[in-house]
Amino acid sequence: MCRRFIRRANRAVLRAIEAPPDSGVEDRLDEVAARLWYLAEAHPEPPDPGQVSRLRATLMELEERVADHRAARLADARHCLAAYGRHLDPV
Repeated sequence: MCRRFIRRANRAVLRAIEAPPDSGVEDRLDEVAARLWYLAEAHPEPPDPGQVSRLRATLMELEERVADHRAARLADARHCLAAYGRHLDPV
């Protein structure tokens, strides 16, 4: 299934981590990036709508806590997850 969207979300979060200055949320961003990597590359089943929804909510919360250039990258990640979610069956 369209895990490429999750891979893109992961890369967007990694770009947000790399963007200076530090904002105190880097550890949390790293956790989100690791979770996205796991879901895209190692998780045996495709992520379910609940997992995707929780990750999108987390990204939205983090967007509000970082500078604009980082927020834009997190918004990109959130949009990628929304695109993935459109390919899932509704719960």
